[in-house]
Amino acid sequence: MLGKRKGVQLLTILLLTISMLAACGSDNSSQGSSSEGTSSTGSTSKDPIKLVLWNTWTDEAAEGKAAKARVEAFNASQKGITIEMETTTHDQYKTKLKTQAAGKQLPELLQVWPGAELEPLARGGVLQPIDEIKSNWSNLIADDIMAEYAHDGKQYAVPGTMSYTNLIFYDKDMLKAAGYDVFPDTYTSFKDMIAKLVGGGTTPIQLGNKGQWVLQSVYLSTIADRATGSDYLTKVLDGSATFSDPQFLQGLSVIQEMTSLKAFNEDMNTLDDFQARDNFIQGKGAMFFGGSWDVGPILEVKPEGKNIGVARFPALEGGLGRAENVSGVSSVGIALNADLSSEEKEAAFAFLKYFYSEELYANLVLDGLMIPANIEIPEGVSEVTKEVIEATNDGKAPVYDSVLPATVISVLNNGLQAITLGAITPEQLASDMQKELQVP
Repeated sequence: MLGKRKGVQLLTILLLTISMLAACGSDNSSQGSSSEGTSSTGSTSKDPIKLVLWNTWTDEAAEGKAAKARVEAFNASQKGITIEMETTTHDQYKTKLKTQAAGKQLPELLQVWPGAELEPLARGGVLQPIDEIKSNWSNLIADDIMAEYAHDGKQYAVPGTMSYTNLIFYDKDMLKAAGYDVFPDTYTSFKDMIAKLVGGGTTPIQLGNKGQWVLQSVYLSTIADRATGSDYLTKVLDGSATFSDPQFLQGLSVIQEMTSLKAFNEDMNTLDDFQARDNFIQGKGAMFFGGSWDVGPILEVKPEGKNIGVARFPALEGGLGRAENVSGVSSVGIALNADLSSEEKEAAFAFLKYFYSEELYANLVLDGLMIPANIEIPEGVSEVTKEVIEATNDGKAPVYDSVLPATVISVLNNGLQAITLGAITPEQLASDMQKELQVP
């Protein structure tokens, strides 16, 4: 019996040994397979990493061409990472972003905007800070511009382009016919030019304010800055200034005065911004107030021989602001979902480093866009783009809808349109804005 038990014990030990050896062999095989699937970011994931990127790079988006090409180049350079793009039109995207952020149903990568639009996303904890790689752009992008994508001391995105929202595109031949070889440098002389254009049967400015944001973002952000100075909005928000201050009323009064001078087309509130731009290109107006995003489309469709210049809004007599400032804000960054795994985060960091490169910024400039990066201007840049660069390189004023709460901006947008219709005074609008700001 004893010998039989020993035989059983030896057999049991032998079987256990074989089982352990098989298990070790299986583990080694698994590790070898994992090593073969390692991505270029160092991930040990067996399967490739796919990151979905929500974006607004439609065919109409000026930055879309260069951005999409950069994403495709990244995908081609990688063995273990793929960026999958999901494109939505600008207006629909913002609605989608707010809805999905509320339910924390966001993709791995998403386009975001700075200031008042970034703040609720960062505060809500749905975004992943990128402070670990921020130094990658320390010699390329100025700290104050990077800071536009920071909240509570943490960096959340890298700026892709700069949106300057007040550029005056003008037909040099039309202005010359009215007696102006050089664009006016004061508001008084600017009004004189408007009067001469109207007297000659020419619509001075093509305006499309159907969406209501144009008079606020494109016009008032710079015009009011001429009157108030660039620290005004900060003072309003901390309670040391109000919208009823004389300087802000002066800015609102410019919109009222320009309307009374018949500076704008009569259908200004039924046309959208794109229609107004097309009317200007077709010669139906001497000027078009637009943003840096309009450079590419203007260059693409303007008739051969049409001589277009670019200017800043002139100095406002008695104003506290610098005449060199142009309202602007960094536009469109890519942020990370807060819930990424360590492998996804590493892959996303690798993508951001590759995407926001000197090559991307050079191609954006060639497409007529303004950039936040300090690079040499590439050869082949158009004369119009050079004029935009010259007009915007001396100072930046805040854009109202990137600073003020959305509810106050809604009152302002509606009110500016009402001013052009004669339905409200600057004083009434300022009072309404102040009341809205004080609402909890």
